[in-house]
Amino acid sequence: MAANTRVAAAIQILCVLAYRGAASTSDEIARSLDTNPVVVRRLLKNLEAAGFVSLRQGKDGGVRLTFPAGEITLDQVFHAVEDDAAIFALRQDGNPRCPINRGMERLLPQVFARVTDVVAATLGKTTIADLTAAI
Repeated sequence: MAANTRVAAAIQILCVLAYRGAASTSDEIARSLDTNPVVVRRLLKNLEAAGFVSLRQGKDGGVRLTFPAGEITLDQVFHAVEDDAAIFALRQDGNPRCPINRGMERLLPQVFARVTDVVAATLGKTTIADLTAAI
C-alpha cells in the first residue's frame, strides 16, 4: 500500500510561495517538487478552491498566497486536498458471519476517530510560516 503524498506536495507548494514572497508559476513550483507542472496545477486548483491561493493567467500572472502563511495550518491544507478527511477507512468487503469482522466494524471506527482527532490537533498547531521559518 503506497503512502499518499498529496498533502506533503500541497504543503510544499504553499511553502514555496511563502518563501518566495512573490507570484510563482506552476513550472517554478514544479521544479521544487521535481514533478510535472500538471501535478502542481491539479493541487493548485484544490488550494484555490480552499481560498489559500489566487491564480492569475497571463504574462503578469502566477500563483500567490491569499492569506499570510502564519494563518494557514497544515490541518487546513490536509482538508483542502483530501476529498475524504478520514485517515483510515474500514474494509468494505468482510465476511458478515465472522465474529472478528463484526468486531472490527464495531470497534475500529472509534479508534480511527481518535487517531483522526490527534492528527488534526497536531497538524493544526503548525503553520506554513512555521515550516518556512525553519527552512
